This record gives sequence, C-alpha cells and structure tokens, in this order.
Amino acid sequence: MAELALAYEANCYSIGVAGRSVCNARNHHWVAENTGGDAVGAGEMFCASIAACAVNMVETIASTEQRGLDGMDVNVAAYRDFDKPAGDVSLYDEVRIQFRMWGVSDDDARFLVKTWKQR
Repeated sequence: MAELALAYEANCYSIGVAGRSVCNARNHHWVAENTGGDAVGAGEMFCASIAACAVNMVETIASTEQRGLDGMDVNVAAYRDFDKPAGDVSLYDEVRIQFRMWGVSDDDARFLVKTWKQR
C-alpha cells in the first residue's frame, strides 16, 4: 500500500451555541451555522467547496491542455425531499452542478467538465 501524504486539512469546533461553530484552515477562520442563521450554513459551505474545487481544477486543466478558457461560473445546489421520512443520517437526495464557461467551444467545455469529473 502506498504511503499517504496530507493534502488538505480543516477543523471545526463548537463555541457553546447550538447550531453554530467556528471552522479553520491554516490561519483562516470562519463561522458556520445550521440553516437560517446569520453566518454561512454548513450545507452552503459544502456546495461552495465543490464549486471552488471545480473552478480551480477546470482552470488548471484548461491551462495545461491549452484550451482558451476566458472565465467560468459554477453553481452547486443540494436538494432534499422533505416529504420523505427522516433517516438516521441527513442525506441530500440530489446535488446538481452547473458549469458556465466563456472562451471555449462546446466540445472543449465538455472535455474540461469530463476531465474534472474523472479526477
């Protein structure tokens, strides 16, 4: 088995307020809440993390593959069926990722998304 090397690490800790926590990565700190609070919700951070990964990786792939990507926008939305009986764990029923790209052909855009999905 190959030896693993740390790629990323983040931490989150309770602050004594139910439904609110403080997260950090390296020297950056931010507040996370359940839905409906003043701070960004954990589910929103989940979606933003996927979107950030997509934007950064696709831009890198486009540069490496010399595809003329001028810019992009990635939207990630997580859906739940609130009519279903609640399970033991909280799950999303569907996660949709929408890519919008400028400066590339439709074929290049499909290539970039496919390559991202395979990584």
